[in-house]
Amino acid sequence: MTAVLDNLPETPEELTADWLSQALAGPVTGVRQETLGDGIGFMGDVLHLHLDSEAAEVPDSVVVKLPKKANRVMGELLGVYEREIMFFREFGSDVPLRIPKLYFSEFDRDRGSENQAEILRKIDRLPLFFSKAISALGTWVAGAKKRRYLLMIEFLKDMQPGDQLAGLEAAGCAQVLREVAALHSAYWNNPAVRNHFWLLELDIDARLRHGMFTQNVDSFVDFAPADMSTPLAWLKPRGEQLMRSFVAGAPQTLLHCDLRLDNVVFDSEHCAFIDWQLVRTGPAAYDVAYFLTSALSAEAGREQVLGILRQYHAALAQPDYPFDRLWLDYQRALLLVLSNLSSVQQVQLGDGRGSDMMQAWLRRLAARLQDVELEKLDV
Repeated sequence: MTAVLDNLPETPEELTADWLSQALAGPVTGVRQETLGDGIGFMGDVLHLHLDSEAAEVPDSVVVKLPKKANRVMGELLGVYEREIMFFREFGSDVPLRIPKLYFSEFDRDRGSENQAEILRKIDRLPLFFSKAISALGTWVAGAKKRRYLLMIEFLKDMQPGDQLAGLEAAGCAQVLREVAALHSAYWNNPAVRNHFWLLELDIDARLRHGMFTQNVDSFVDFAPADMSTPLAWLKPRGEQLMRSFVAGAPQTLLHCDLRLDNVVFDSEHCAFIDWQLVRTGPAAYDVAYFLTSALSAEAGREQVLGILRQYHAALAQPDYPFDRLWLDYQRALLLVLSNLSSVQQVQLGDGRGSDMMQAWLRRLAARLQDVELEKLDV
């Protein structure tokens, strides 16, 4: 194992048959690589490896995730590579969802990362005007780190990937959220989500995130659909407090936090869920709002949204969480999704599918925001 760790690949070219033989503890005689789609892995290279082997313990194909050079600093700053590896290690065999099997994972340890919750809580107490300097310092530190990360997981060969650019009809959205409800219900106010250094609360960096929003919002207005201007203006003085009141006032659970259609795969009966780089704890409505803004057609009306939410609520089966509360939390979560997406121009999306997908996402988000009654939101 020492040789495997000492020579941990950092580029696709280093994923040789010899290294894979050591990592999988079985002989790999040949390997062929393909990249899994334009616009799929913003923070990492996502590779499908076809393996030749006569050993029963070696799968015929795997998915390997490595940090992407173009967005590595942002990924390091957000802690996404380490977080996904730790999720698979500590929760992968327990979550009540279909997720890929873990074959191999490793990363370089870092004392700062393992104390990230304490560091973020201290930063979060600083005045907002420090956020720009803190963000710049954090970006510099992240860029200076040379940590290695590698995640090798099952390729779900009998399932078809969702297509966020194409979107999903209301019945399909309801199916996905009914299955996600099993995750949310299993960890509903569950102490099992506490005391993991890598698993952060949704609002732990609320002030820093709002600082990033205020820095980016003026340029984002020119990039976003015109009908987002009112909620964006509403968020400017309220975004930080909205996040804090949202988290403080709702039951906590395990969140995917990047629950969009590109991270869901389907067979004839069920879904499976991939890409757990942003997993956190917080109110379930955040995952719900995030998914519907990414997947449901902009032409879908309020009644269709309510129908989907009622199916999710029934599957959640939490008697102390009435539907009216879900509807209110959903509206708050829509605004928080908007706040988070305001930083999209800091991520290199490419000129193809990634950019087109983001434009589609913003159109759908603008449509969902029409259901938000700003005057009724108490923050």
